[in-house]
Amino acid sequence: MIQYTAFLLAPVLTLISNNQASAETAFSSTTNNTSAVTDAKKVRIDLLAPQWLAKTNVPSVAIAWMEDGKVAWTAVYGNQSKGKSASQDTLYNIASLTKPLVTETILRLADQGTIDLDESMATAWVDPDIIDDPRHQLLTPRMVLQHRTGFPNWRYQTDNKLSFKAAPDTHFGYSGEGFNYVGRFVQSKLKKPFEDLVAETIFRPFGMESTSFTEKPWFAGRVAVPHGQDGKPVSLSVRKEWNAADDVHTTIGDYARFMVLALDKSGLESGLSVSRFNVRDNQADGLCASGRIEKEVCPTILGFGLGWTIFGDEAGPIVMHGGGDVGEHTLAFYSPTKRQGAVIFTNGANGRKVIRDAVKELFPNPGFVAFLTMQAGGS
Repeated sequence: MIQYTAFLLAPVLTLISNNQASAETAFSSTTNNTSAVTDAKKVRIDLLAPQWLAKTNVPSVAIAWMEDGKVAWTAVYGNQSKGKSASQDTLYNIASLTKPLVTETILRLADQGTIDLDESMATAWVDPDIIDDPRHQLLTPRMVLQHRTGFPNWRYQTDNKLSFKAAPDTHFGYSGEGFNYVGRFVQSKLKKPFEDLVAETIFRPFGMESTSFTEKPWFAGRVAVPHGQDGKPVSLSVRKEWNAADDVHTTIGDYARFMVLALDKSGLESGLSVSRFNVRDNQADGLCASGRIEKEVCPTILGFGLGWTIFGDEAGPIVMHGGGDVGEHTLAFYSPTKRQGAVIFTNGANGRKVIRDAVKELFPNPGFVAFLTMQAGGS
């Protein structure tokens, strides 16, 4: 396991409406007390964001920039739906950025002693699909957060029945099913609805008043409509029942507050604030050997800690997570040493390109930008 500490850095680890010109793209922003450098970044983003949207068929982008462990500014550009400008109140489907919210909930429950990261989840929950497989007894919350359950990403990939692709805790395998599993576990063990647990653990304490796993009356008129690569709207994914791995809707301001309070002002007291960033499965060598990133800018560390990806090079670690579904792409990242980071939401299938371009302006780490370029398809 690769250890992360503040002193061991080197080895760690989207459519303008067709009848609008880019110059007419609406935007809204909020700014706190900031430095001249931070203000200059904001001026550049104000200039460039409408251009990014126009060339990628992405309707809108919401960006939050964090500096010195605080939210410096948030800005939203473009349209949440045809004819309606996106705003600070726009609700974005953040896709897999749902997982860090659940991660923080699990870590805080563990920090309080309410659960143990290494206890067998079988004491409170066993999915009926695997009840006859004795390996279910090996599953722990820590394995879920490290993506080492042995589950597929989704059970539809195994004939709509949950099963093990590998024995638990033998190797990395990204799994949304794992997060749903730990959600069922804490719900059953603590005898409280999962959504209520998350709300009382992080949403309410963090002031996240516009964040929800499921559709609420206040969603009306606020949801950013997802769009495909051709810039045409695709179906909304607003849930009636919670999913612990996907489809939370939130605002740019809510998620930015979450990032600061979770990663800069952790509040975890049991050592988890540091050990959460230890990487179990370093995948950097495999990535670099594949040639998908130039050797000169390859990371030395790339893998999951507890619920977050750690990207590490000689400049230090970046804690990050992305999200993507049919018509939206999102990213959140934070540098614990620089105390800088960003949250970026888009509602377009080509959103990764917008995200990459925004990061290039905000946080021009060559290796990190190269990694996001690779994810964006190399252009």
